[in-house]
Amino acid sequence: LTKIMCDAMNRDIFNVLFGGMNNAPVAKGTDDGPKEHTETNVAAVAELIANAREVLVVPGYGMAMARAQTAMGDMASMCRSNKINLKFGVHPVAGRMPGQMNVLLAEAGVPHEW
Repeated sequence: LTKIMCDAMNRDIFNVLFGGMNNAPVAKGTDDGPKEHTETNVAAVAELIANAREVLVVPGYGMAMARAQTAMGDMASMCRSNKINLKFGVHPVAGRMPGQMNVLLAEAGVPHEW
């Protein structure tokens, strides 16, 4: 699958596994000063999710590194059983290899349709 996806993206498999893609130089310009920052905590995020009707989870490399796919699958099942429409927005090449997030979520028992 990885080789097929690399061919479709016109990228070398070595570049996908060990390199970056289209690394652009840092943009130069004026800084507008400090940005606003809002801190949160686990309880506040849990309350936001519990009160939501729809939730979109965009898993990435951090989920893979933390091996959190099972916890995400459990959370998705819990949300769905409480009538919260939770979906996963998986980019086809998220992670280090094409299809990595789909495989991790499938290992956790998350249906592909979610």
